Amino acid sequence: MKAIFKILLWLVGVFIALLLVGFFLPKNSHIERRATIHAKPESVYGLLNNLSTYDKWMPWNQLDPNWKVEYASQTQGTGAWYKWNSSNKQVGNGKFTIDESVPNSKVVTKMEFADFAEPSFGGWEIKPEGENTSLKWYMNSNMGNNPFYRWMGLFMDKMVGAQFDTGLANIKKLADKGELTIKLIQEPTYTIEEITVSKKTVVYVSDSAASSAEIGKKFMQIIPGELGGFLKKSGLKMAGPPMAWYNGPGAPFIFDIGVAVDKQPDATEGRIKVRELEAGKAVVAHFFGPYDLTGKAYTAVGEWIKQHNKTAIGPPYEVYIGDPGIEKDPYKVQTDIVFPVK
Repeated sequence: MKAIFKILLWLVGVFIALLLVGFFLPKNSHIERRATIHAKPESVYGLLNNLSTYDKWMPWNQLDPNWKVEYASQTQGTGAWYKWNSSNKQVGNGKFTIDESVPNSKVVTKMEFADFAEPSFGGWEIKPEGENTSLKWYMNSNMGNNPFYRWMGLFMDKMVGAQFDTGLANIKKLADKGELTIKLIQEPTYTIEEITVSKKTVVYVSDSAASSAEIGKKFMQIIPGELGGFLKKSGLKMAGPPMAWYNGPGAPFIFDIGVAVDKQPDATEGRIKVRELEAGKAVVAHFFGPYDLTGKAYTAVGEWIKQHNKTAIGPPYEVYIGDPGIEKDPYKVQTDIVFPVK
């Protein structure tokens, strides 16, 4: 009996020791794998940026043929997601979201599991390598304050790394078969014209975002919140759709978001500022497609300006004609990209 008691005490002691050590283990876990893909970066990007292709190569999508999956109406680009439910313990329940995508360069993802409080962020970095593509697949997990999860974090590479290897091998097979040459992402559409813009008074707020996905969240907070409240308090009416100016094309995104109003406000408050948009000539691209592909329209407008011997004056700005909160198909949402010219 004493021997059994000693064994129990020893087991309790080991348990307590593991528990205490767990609190001092690293909170974050990092996994990455690399491979060379025999395909062009745009083809690899088209595969990774399109959730409807994942069943072809993503190992986790192949673990349970009976899992239940729900896709968002948008399956490509920033904001696309799918949710799943499975009785298979290796699969479980969760949600996978494309948090940010930069054409032919990177796709950032967020994976949320029902059993974990903190989401895991990861994705792929895409770089040209001669006629091929260098692809890095990585995942960063926050194991939280649970000491047992932190112990698990020490073995994440061994637990999950093999799946990364399998996924990259599957992508290489698709490339070797020539399947990555298929155009997997729908191209946006746009038309370019020269217009005359009228003078406008714009009330706006300056802010920043760490990713393109966060920009949309900030807009949804600022426009109906700060700006909407200010307009109501000041007796102002909107005289046009929301518009924004950006300080550079990459993250972190620094921007001014505002709306044209029917008259000059008597005073401002908080972060609210006022700017006058002068009347004059401008070149505009009427863009339809996912927001992360607007770079194509910016480039096209720049080329149009050169070809027509125009000179851009002042910073370009965007006017959000369509509302992605109402129209779920990004290829039906209109964004005007405006370059003042002379």
